[in-house]
Amino acid sequence: MDSRNPLVFNGEISSPKKKEKLEQSEEYFSKWSELPDEITETIIDRLGFPDILRFGSVCMPWRSVSLETLRRRSLSSRPYNPMVLFEYNLEKGTFGFFSFEESRVYWLNIEGSPAAQCIGCSKGWLVMLSPNHTYCFLLNPFTGIRIDLPYLNKPKVDDFSKVILISNPLDISSKTMNFHCTVVALNLSTELNICSLGELYWTVMKVDDHGQIIYSPIFHKGEVYSLAGIDELWILNLAAPKPESHKCKVSFPEEDIVNGHEYYIDCYLVASEDNLLMVLRLKTKTPIKTVKFMIYKLVENHHKGNDSKAAEYIWERELFLADDQALFVGNYVSISVSTTECRGLQGNSIYFTDDKLPKSSGPDHEYPETGIYKVESGDIVPYLPFNLYPFDMPHIWITPSI
Repeated sequence: MDSRNPLVFNGEISSPKKKEKLEQSEEYFSKWSELPDEITETIIDRLGFPDILRFGSVCMPWRSVSLETLRRRSLSSRPYNPMVLFEYNLEKGTFGFFSFEESRVYWLNIEGSPAAQCIGCSKGWLVMLSPNHTYCFLLNPFTGIRIDLPYLNKPKVDDFSKVILISNPLDISSKTMNFHCTVVALNLSTELNICSLGELYWTVMKVDDHGQIIYSPIFHKGEVYSLAGIDELWILNLAAPKPESHKCKVSFPEEDIVNGHEYYIDCYLVASEDNLLMVLRLKTKTPIKTVKFMIYKLVENHHKGNDSKAAEYIWERELFLADDQALFVGNYVSISVSTTECRGLQGNSIYFTDDKLPKSSGPDHEYPETGIYKVESGDIVPYLPFNLYPFDMPHIWITPSI
């Protein structure tokens, strides 16, 4: 994950002036490469994702151990620390990541995958729009692996507002394409486009016959959940021979209904272990600024009885998150993580970012609104230790994967 051009770097280490130094370093590292696997496994199991990649670049034996560790971690429930993609030059293939675990920036250069726009992120993979806007593809920025998705002429793929992967696009054991991976893309807020890797066409469906507007789709407990307002939830079953959807009425506490004339409200669905959370983000209108978050948990309505018109579920207010829980919310990705397993994060907090491209480039240029909302105190603090200038692209949460 070196920020230098790899060709220049290779030229440096192969220059005649450094030949003697290179030979000495090879002799030095050859001793380290002879360490027993059980020792290197003990060391590498304590490292974060970037360090594991660096560890594997030292020598072939260490690379073998690092790949096996990445494979084993990917198959387990132990996640890698979320990072934030804060800058990306899609023409040059340059990506800038900030690691919360290490509080440092990593730059990656990926050649051969130019794109017009990033339109989604899921399972550690970016969903990229092709330069001619005719199809999209999956790109793993940490490995450089690319997987093309089917062409889609109408509607255009740049109308996608969110894309989710039901599973990892690669089979971790065989390192081959996972043809059981299903891709679900929300288009124009009314249609879901569905395909499995390797298929030539998308299946396009509306959740109902009237083009119901939905948003914030998320995969939870084997189904896709989408909002159609805070009092309506659509559930899509992908396991059926043909994808089927049904609507659920959800009761929302009347005392919590906020004044729509006073705030803009964004909604995010977040899967948190066995629970489905709805996070409301309240923003003042002039100027547009995030001031508060409200958290709700989806619970069954046990008082429904025989009333067929009663709500099936209730959004139950959650005043706090757990001390070891953090939420990451955004249009592309919304996730819940344990701060015990993921170091460098603040518990009982919500990490948020802006999903929109900047509107201007003059003196009133807007940068993405980002921050950490501390649920208990209501305070908002920055999550980046540096000024955003000149990085003005919408930030994307990403959990590294292979």
